Amino acid sequence: MMFDIIDHKPQLNPLAHPIKLEGDFDHLLILIHGYTGIPRDFNELGKLLNDKYNFSIIIPRLPGHGTDSKDFRKTGRDDWLRSIYDLIINMEKDFDNIHLIGLSMGALIALLSSIHFNIKSLLLISPALYSKNKNIIFSHILKYVRPSIDYNQEIDSSIKNPDLIDLYENYNRYEYTAQLAELHKLMLECRRKIKKVDTKIKIIHSKKDELIPLKSAYKIYENVKSKDKDITIFDDSPHVINYGPEKERLFKEAVEFFD
Repeated sequence: MMFDIIDHKPQLNPLAHPIKLEGDFDHLLILIHGYTGIPRDFNELGKLLNDKYNFSIIIPRLPGHGTDSKDFRKTGRDDWLRSIYDLIINMEKDFDNIHLIGLSMGALIALLSSIHFNIKSLLLISPALYSKNKNIIFSHILKYVRPSIDYNQEIDSSIKNPDLIDLYENYNRYEYTAQLAELHKLMLECRRKIKKVDTKIKIIHSKKDELIPLKSAYKIYENVKSKDKDITIFDDSPHVINYGPEKERLFKEAVEFFD
């Protein structure tokens, strides 16, 4: 008897395509989105810095993101890190100055990358060094007995875009405990290695961040070896500051940092 082997070939959501903006060959900015995020989260900031300074911009898509939950659940810490490490290695031959901007988990990847590569500066937004979800420590066990947790929360009825709805259904409606454990591994690795970071660094965090405590920002600021470091705390932004009420202030801070 013959059996057909069906390979799962994930389709990329139209909103999740990587973004590349051509600029000069002196400076390259790599903007790294967060856990369950997509490159689109950095679209405005990337375009602004490209227009303002003619920096070359790359906003990559982390493995497993922007496709579907089956694809996401095949990936983890090593895949996410390796994708950025490989990108930096490929770009080093063309650019003398590589800068990293990271959001949430992307900020952790940026931090770890700066230890291994010659990174000129780091801009960290809502860095996920710790989590307000205390149950994250149990994800390493839960992944064997409860692979997914349904939040039973419907998407906002005002959202009509089918691509946004698809992303929500695949990445935000459920918590995938194995991938949550992989995120926690990244947090622990960064906590162990934070004192090795000596790159110029700016950290931006919000008092109203619903996912990541302020101590994440302060812990990084206090422990890096960087001589050139700065921290700015916003008052009224959600975790993804890029979409919040203070996003224009975020953009202003970013422009000033790279001036």
